[in-house]
Amino acid sequence: MMSLDEVTPVSQTSIVDVLALDQALDALSARDARQCRVVELRFFAGLSIDETAQAIGVSAATVEREWAMARAWLHRRLSVQP
Repeated sequence: MMSLDEVTPVSQTSIVDVLALDQALDALSARDARQCRVVELRFFAGLSIDETAQAIGVSAATVEREWAMARAWLHRRLSVQP
């Protein structure tokens, strides 16, 4: 068990990154709900390609394609400097 003294506080930059990711996921959801769902299942739930495909009822190839497209879109969206 860790004490509070051993825990490194979250930096302000990390909070901004989380907020930016949340906003980007909202925008992705409005653009393509299935791609957003793939990101949620792969990134946040840790599901494999096959598990994600089964969960949303599509082929593994579709998940691979959607995952690649969503990652590229999120990368571009999060790389834009305000």
